[in-house]
Amino acid sequence: MASPEPTHFVRRRLFDTSFVLFLALAAGSGAAVWWLKGEEVFWRSLEGDATLFARILPQMIGGLLVGGFVQVLVPRDLVSRWLGRESGFRGIAIATLAGAITPGGPIISFPLVVALGAAGADIGALVAYVTAWSAIGLNRIIIWELPFMGSEFALWRFLVSLPLPVVAALIVRRLPVFDFATAPGAGRRRAGGE
Repeated sequence: MASPEPTHFVRRRLFDTSFVLFLALAAGSGAAVWWLKGEEVFWRSLEGDATLFARILPQMIGGLLVGGFVQVLVPRDLVSRWLGRESGFRGIAIATLAGAITPGGPIISFPLVVALGAAGADIGALVAYVTAWSAIGLNRIIIWELPFMGSEFALWRFLVSLPLPVVAALIVRRLPVFDFATAPGAGRRRAGGE
């Protein structure tokens, strides 16, 4: 059996600035709840947080596994050809369509974005994917907008939002300051060590 093609992963420090910021916000919020609402409300809130965490943990694990498997299974040259910097408008269109049809929440979509970025997709395609997923996601339209807001609202909201992923991708491709693969703190390594 041939060894798999080397895969690139984005590596970040486990305890970076965003972790410290969110930890401080959580501690401050917890202290405020204890002080303003009392010990009983604090413990009820903590219990609710633990229940929510236990409920979403399987989805998080699934999303991270999908992202990891995509990195290993999808050849880097294929991702680069279809979603890389040289893919042009075609890459933006493919990413927009993929984002629009991706079901589920950020637990599924963001690990995919990281995997595609590490596999060679450029920042424009990644921004188009995330913008399409959040602005024109068909799952959201079918499950939430049509039943609650009606077909006319859903259609107009979809139509006026349709250009957003393309516009966002074209703007970010013009910015010289960001490259997903070489972003600060996002060192690269090969699977199996390098």
